[in-house]
Amino acid sequence: KDLGMKETGILVSCSDYHIFYKLKMTRREAMEHYLSVVRECLETGVSPRCHLEDITRADFYGFVVPFVNEIMDISADAGIPVKIRACDTMGYGVPYTEVALPRSVAGIIYGLQHYSGVPSEMLEWHGHNDFYKAVANSGTAWLYGAASVNCSLLGIGERTGNTDLVTLAMNLYSQGVDL
Repeated sequence: KDLGMKETGILVSCSDYHIFYKLKMTRREAMEHYLSVVRECLETGVSPRCHLEDITRADFYGFVVPFVNEIMDISADAGIPVKIRACDTMGYGVPYTEVALPRSVAGIIYGLQHYSGVPSEMLEWHGHNDFYKAVANSGTAWLYGAASVNCSLLGIGERTGNTDLVTLAMNLYSQGVDL
């Protein structure tokens, strides 16, 4: 706040792998810890962007939805929007609509909007390219309602790379999306 920041990112790991093995917490402990940080940000007037790390290996209905519901309630009470960034940390997400959660990118975006009330403008996708699906997954996330997609030039960055901006733009353009 003293630095004049209006927004900050908060890493909120949501898979059991991260909660149990990295953080050495229970789900409840992790959720309460994350929510305390979100509350502190909001109390200082800084809008948090919650990075739901490893969402494609998380218990979507058992952890992600209840957690994001709490975030949305806290956001509404504070009158300050909270952005939700769905992070496919390991690149396990797939763009096919018939795939079950937590792997379904369409299901994740749909679920965050319809089960947790995250408005499209507060929802973004951050995909990794471990299995060469970053562009397809990002296009799916955008088409299903994520207002933004994290991209990089030439797909360079973070281990195996992130979604390439030019490739995603060309893919969406070829589908008739007015960019």
